[in-house]
Amino acid sequence: MSIKKFIKHTLQKPLSGAVNYLFKSFNIFVIYRIGNAIGDQLCMSAIVRLIDKQYPYKIVVISSYPEIFYNNPRIWKNIGVNKSDSYLLRIVRLLRGSQIEHFFPTFKNILFEDYMRQTKSNIHLVEAHSQHFFYKIKKDNFKNEIFFSKDEVKEYRLKFKLLSRFSLINPVGKDSYTPNKKWRFDNFQQIVSSSDNINWIQVGVSNDKKLLGVLDYRGATTLRELFYLVSKAEFILANEGLLNHIASAFNTKSYVVHSGFSQTALSKYGNTTFFSNNVACEYSPCWKLDECGIKNKPCINSITPNKVLERIIKGKV
Repeated sequence: MSIKKFIKHTLQKPLSGAVNYLFKSFNIFVIYRIGNAIGDQLCMSAIVRLIDKQYPYKIVVISSYPEIFYNNPRIWKNIGVNKSDSYLLRIVRLLRGSQIEHFFPTFKNILFEDYMRQTKSNIHLVEAHSQHFFYKIKKDNFKNEIFFSKDEVKEYRLKFKLLSRFSLINPVGKDSYTPNKKWRFDNFQQIVSSSDNINWIQVGVSNDKKLLGVLDYRGATTLRELFYLVSKAEFILANEGLLNHIASAFNTKSYVVHSGFSQTALSKYGNTTFFSNNVACEYSPCWKLDECGIKNKPCINSITPNKVLERIIKGKV
């Protein structure tokens, strides 16, 4: 038997039990998520809020994006870990227990995507990632939290001499997880071209395709600066993803073009308006990670730019 297997099968349970007992004695609760999923790690702030309200613990957050949690008064220790650092992840996985929890969906003998496809369960992402926790957490209105220091606000106000009213748009979806969330780029372009009265700022990474008729902030912001722009925006328009999770922290209106990949309940906040036509495809929600293959992808391509723009204009009145 290898040393790794020996530790896992012989020492894991007593070692985990001892560490978690010690942490509970000192009222320490650790929650962690390491990787590239910024939105999922931002959602840890929502569960941190609920834990802080319901339990008397000093909360430690371990993540790959510690800047998400800067200035958060609910967090005792904010620890950043390089996304490629697998050693700490192995350690915290080894020590998992009542006081050390992984913010990641866990379902016995089934993948998360398969579970969600088969059950069509209408649970929020925050709940899906935390329902396996030892401590039961009362459901509340799920809301992410982002906090700025006074110095940050002053710095960003000087850096971004913004229009009095503007809206953010991100027409490019993230393909690394699945290509099935994306609305066509030309649909976003049609909305911009048909709304001269809206000051659009395009955000995203520098190599995203650029829309015509927008202020270009692609690749021009840090994550904290993007948070600030969302906090000052009149509304945001994007595919389902990071911007929607950020907008929840500031109650910024969030217009989301939602495909039949997942249930709308998964990313629904009090400030979210969905454009969704899941009933157009019998396989929705499909949770298909590779290209769906359905002709014309009716779950999302049946959503027209005119319908989206009409709802946005109505919301501005």
